[in-house]
Amino acid sequence: MNAMLVAVIVIAVIGIIPVIIRKKFLKIYLTLLQKNDIKAIEDLIATQLAKICIPLFNREYLLLNAYLKVNDNKQIDTQVNNIMDHVPMNSKQKSALAKSVFYIYVDKKNASMIDRLLEMVSTTNDHALYRQMDMVNDTLISGGIKYYDELKSDLEDVEYTKNNADTPYLEFLLSVIYKNMGNESKSKEYKNRALEDCKGTVYESLIKSQN
Repeated sequence: MNAMLVAVIVIAVIGIIPVIIRKKFLKIYLTLLQKNDIKAIEDLIATQLAKICIPLFNREYLLLNAYLKVNDNKQIDTQVNNIMDHVPMNSKQKSALAKSVFYIYVDKKNASMIDRLLEMVSTTNDHALYRQMDMVNDTLISGGIKYYDELKSDLEDVEYTKNNADTPYLEFLLSVIYKNMGNESKSKEYKNRALEDCKGTVYESLIKSQN
């Protein structure tokens, strides 16, 4: 066997080993997550092998998801702050983090954390996510009407609403905007539409929790 072939085989094997370890690591993690064994997950992520084979953001994000699963609010706050303060993130990772926790802080009306998340997402190329977060923040947290014209126009477009899975939540936001404007009758109208249209959708529990 010539030296070049040996080198190719060695490089291939070295490349495969981390992949195998990562798959095994994820399998163990998912098993522990299913059991809600958070202490074991923390120990697993702290191992030297995990630090070698799993990128920093991935490790911290897996830990965050464990805390999210058991609704450990104190640990969620600590972990989110830890990631934002100490973990380098690319645009995709910043968006993933924001999507995971944004509505938790909306439910808590935690304006300072919402502002931090908005600032973080503003530095990414995920403009649709930023607009969505800003719309929710202005409407639900700040009591604003910034998106009134845009939402009213969108929801009056039958083709747009028929083909848009987000319609129930947009109706809910418009109902809140009408409430912010002091128009209780219109607020009730869109609130009822949102509650009806959200049945069986991903927005059902979210709208009811924020209602």
